[in-house]
Amino acid sequence: MKSFKYSFLILILFIVPFSLFSNFIGMNYGTRAYGMGNAYVALADEPSAIFWNPAGIAKIDKLSLAVSHQNLFGLNDLYNEMAAISVPTKFVDLAFGWTQQNLLHTYYEQILYLTSARKIEFFNIPFYLGVNLKYLSAHADYENVDSPSAIDTDFGLIIEPISHLCLGFSGKNLAEPSFSFLDSSDSLLRNFTLGTSYNWKNTVNFLADYYWDKNGGQWNIGGEMWFYDVFAPRIGISGENLTVGFGIKTKNWNLDGAVYSHDELGSTYRIGLGLKLDVLEK
Repeated sequence: MKSFKYSFLILILFIVPFSLFSNFIGMNYGTRAYGMGNAYVALADEPSAIFWNPAGIAKIDKLSLAVSHQNLFGLNDLYNEMAAISVPTKFVDLAFGWTQQNLLHTYYEQILYLTSARKIEFFNIPFYLGVNLKYLSAHADYENVDSPSAIDTDFGLIIEPISHLCLGFSGKNLAEPSFSFLDSSDSLLRNFTLGTSYNWKNTVNFLADYYWDKNGGQWNIGGEMWFYDVFAPRIGISGENLTVGFGIKTKNWNLDGAVYSHDELGSTYRIGLGLKLDVLEK
């Protein structure tokens, strides 16, 4: 098994400089959503909302921080991280995010986020709106290989038509930025997600998202159940893949873990930590 893993890693190292690798699809977008099959666009209510639906930043009422680390397929040199911070203010809610993936310090991709979000009410129905401005860059540590970068944007919306039910929508990579390595080039596809979340008795969250781009779509389904508002097991299905996870929380911090299993490459582990500070409260 280990020989297969390292053969796979070496293969990637040879492919990177000669073909387009900048798909920005292996990024770490937080641990809670990962444990629920990446179904999160309607629930997004903590700093990792930046990556799923920027409208969710308007749900956060305290200065909050989230960080996450992921080790891919048990390989020590193939990993990614993320960090996000939300800053509530009187007029508009702001957030800043960063995520990267790194391969043996030889190739990396990163995205920087600046988010603005706001809650409004229309006929007593809460509407949450959010926008991301993103800076994307990629770098390969080889001679005569470009290090491309681009500016992009995302949009998000969450509506709460009735108590405990939310509907969410996000559009990502709206500018469809193009990246080039040597003679190869490609664009990030514009993609959309429509989702719903239902909170039952303030204990169970049921989630379902439908994601699509011009190449097709897939369903992501997941859920979590909170015991005494302290511990929650999580499970989800993203396309054909099963994910599981857990969450532990207190008033001021939370710890999350998630696992994705692959038949050949082994398991991918992701862990995250969140903090809420009693400053800058709405």
